[in-house]
Amino acid sequence: MSLPDTNTYTRADWTACMDKIKQRDKHAYALVFYHFSPRLKQFAFKHMGNEQVAIELVQEALATVWQKAALFDGSKSSLSTWVYTIARNLCFDLLRKQKGRDAHVLADDIWPTDFIPPDLIEHYSPEHEMLKKQVLKFLDLLPEAQRKVVQAVYLEDRPHQQVADMFDIPLGTVKSRLRLAVEKLRNTIEAEQL
Repeated sequence: MSLPDTNTYTRADWTACMDKIKQRDKHAYALVFYHFSPRLKQFAFKHMGNEQVAIELVQEALATVWQKAALFDGSKSSLSTWVYTIARNLCFDLLRKQKGRDAHVLADDIWPTDFIPPDLIEHYSPEHEMLKKQVLKFLDLLPEAQRKVVQAVYLEDRPHQQVADMFDIPLGTVKSRLRLAVEKLRNTIEAEQL
């Protein structure tokens, strides 16, 4: 069975694919599995730091997609947003269960959902190099304090706490500068696309 190029799939294509999965269509599920498993593995590995844990997390996330397909509503979110949210929640659960790990690593420090609009999660996922290019293009429009934080977090992939220590500012300040910068960048990018 040869699979079509899912990289060209639109939100509507994925919603139609999920409608088939709700009818227990295994071919449609195979498309979702093959498209998302490498991306989710990269996503999980980046945040969990362990390849075996990442692989198990991907399996669990994609099993959840099959089992809970009926809960997916294409009018409320895109498939990638839904899938990454499932994976993110599984990561949170795992982090909570790991007692011996650093207790100060909170889910909010890893994924600051307060500044990522729910339907834009897909734009922050690992495979979107496009965002980095757009961020680079408009970086100079940001005030210096915001620009430094955005550069450290998005372009250098530094954890928020490390950025706070690096610039000797509170963690909350890092998050609010990011939130303001992301808002400004999004408005600028949207204005350019009009």
